[in-house]
Amino acid sequence: MFLTFCPLIDREPKKKNILNPNFKFLTKEDKADLKARIAHSIAMEKQRAKRKRFFILSCCTAAVLVIGLAITFVFNPSNKSISPIEEFANINSADAVLEKNGEVKLVLAGKESITVADSSTIAYNISGSTIQVNNKQLEQKKSLEPQYNTVLVPYGKRAHLSLADGTLVWLNSGSKLIYPTPFSTKNREVFLEGEGIFDVAHNASKPFFVRAANNYSVRVLGTLFNVSCYPVDSKVSTALLRGKVIVSYSKKSFFTADTIQAELKPGMIAALDKKLQTIQTTVQDVEPLFSWRKGYYEFSKQKLPSVLEKLTRYYNVNFIINKKMNQNETYSGVFTLNDDLDKVVTTLEATTGFEFIYDKKTRKITIN
Repeated sequence: MFLTFCPLIDREPKKKNILNPNFKFLTKEDKADLKARIAHSIAMEKQRAKRKRFFILSCCTAAVLVIGLAITFVFNPSNKSISPIEEFANINSADAVLEKNGEVKLVLAGKESITVADSSTIAYNISGSTIQVNNKQLEQKKSLEPQYNTVLVPYGKRAHLSLADGTLVWLNSGSKLIYPTPFSTKNREVFLEGEGIFDVAHNASKPFFVRAANNYSVRVLGTLFNVSCYPVDSKVSTALLRGKVIVSYSKKSFFTADTIQAELKPGMIAALDKKLQTIQTTVQDVEPLFSWRKGYYEFSKQKLPSVLEKLTRYYNVNFIINKKMNQNETYSGVFTLNDDLDKVVTTLEATTGFEFIYDKKTRKITIN
């Protein structure tokens, strides 16, 4: 018997192994197809990775924003509730702008502006509805809502007020005071920019607060004190002549909401350093700080730049220092605020030994 072996013939066509191709046996069409599939796969993978990175970045950004807003809301003292008079001062800051020149202005709640004559006292009756000014009597419209009046004192001028509760106020040059008419809430509050002396009428059931910018306030019951809070000054100071006051300051920070305080007794000064956010108290003769309400400026052992800064406001002049001077040298003297500038220059020359040249046209005084 003869056995014959015949090879088996696979009638099915062999499938192309695309997953593990042998490029030697691929046609041009197969190679092109394979490259297209690979390119598409790589593009899809890149797109998925990009979407993933974008998603993660979006989540991180949202988380940072939420945390930031939470920190700002919880810890930022600027979000503390402010008093109505502070809110009024912030909203109307653009409407009641201090001018270096001109006359004292009384701005009523209805925005009516009244020019106040020199040496005239602005006086209110106990209900705050009647104002005595320029030897005339004005009536204010009654309102259920708090009404605020504003006094603007330019450089070279001063003002005197008698508020509805009997408190007396003297405003120095370059100052602004906002106050209600009358004091109808549980606290008596005024807002000061510049410098003012307050002789507060005693009322134990209604504390008196002087609010100022930079979260600064002075709380009193009945006393005589001076507050100086000019925006351009590096410090805010309070000097106590009679009674007792508590000064407070809310620190500006995202992570703290601390309020620092200092209690003053007569003969003490509290100075807030705006940059360092600290309050320093000193004991000294404070009488000279109250002299300007009586029409004269008294200074004792003061450095010349400090004296010139005061005179700049009192007389609405600018000083130009060309001479090199000892920054630690101090001076003492008295100026009558009604004196003309020629007399002021003569007094300065006699006090300091320097030459002062006054240009009347430009209102500049040069120190040589």
